[in-house]
Amino acid sequence: MGLADKVVLITGASEGIGKSIAFRLAQEGCSLALVARTSANLRETQLKIRAENGKADFFPADVSRPDQVKEMVQQVVNRFGRIDVLVNNVGKGLRKPFMDLTDEDWQFLVNVNLTSVVNCSKAVLPQMREQGGGQIINIASKSGRVGEVEFVGYCAVKHGVVGLTRALALEEAPHHIRVVAICPGPVSTDGMKRNLAHVDMSDWLTPEDVADAVLFAISDAGRSMQGKTIDLF
Repeated sequence: MGLADKVVLITGASEGIGKSIAFRLAQEGCSLALVARTSANLRETQLKIRAENGKADFFPADVSRPDQVKEMVQQVVNRFGRIDVLVNNVGKGLRKPFMDLTDEDWQFLVNVNLTSVVNCSKAVLPQMREQGGGQIINIASKSGRVGEVEFVGYCAVKHGVVGLTRALALEEAPHHIRVVAICPGPVSTDGMKRNLAHVDMSDWLTPEDVADAVLFAISDAGRSMQGKTIDLF
């Protein structure tokens, strides 16, 4: 199956890295299911893709809630007939010393960064198994590979994403499902530029760098990456 034949579900597709992944895969002819919580932002992404003759529909959902994820995945299957690639892109960081982390902070980090990956992966796997294969790309982080001061909570959950990737790849290999993690260092998204206007980001990654890594991971060139991480730092 060529890239132009693939149906790709992207979470967090309304901004930042997810939006760039969507634009990059649309250029390759993929059919895109764009997922985020806010319909207005998703519609804006969809319209930009369609203006360039790309193929995209949007499906609002809170991916930390399994009921919404199951319904969303069924809607995507109803629309496209299959799901070839899931890109688990949703994620949020939190800079705070470990001893200052509240229970609410920890639950937020787990829900957004790890529970969302579990929910979406569990929801798409039955469809991928039924159709004979698929790919799951988890956007983790440099924080999932190394320790970082004042990012203890974030490091913990992103290490969880990397561990999930490795173990799930072993379980799903017999079903011809490839699972890969991409671990970027700092990325100069529009949101980061707004929040850290005083920081020099000239040597940071761009969202397009991450999008190119996703393209590699889902292409034939990335077929040997089962259970591995692509480090971008």
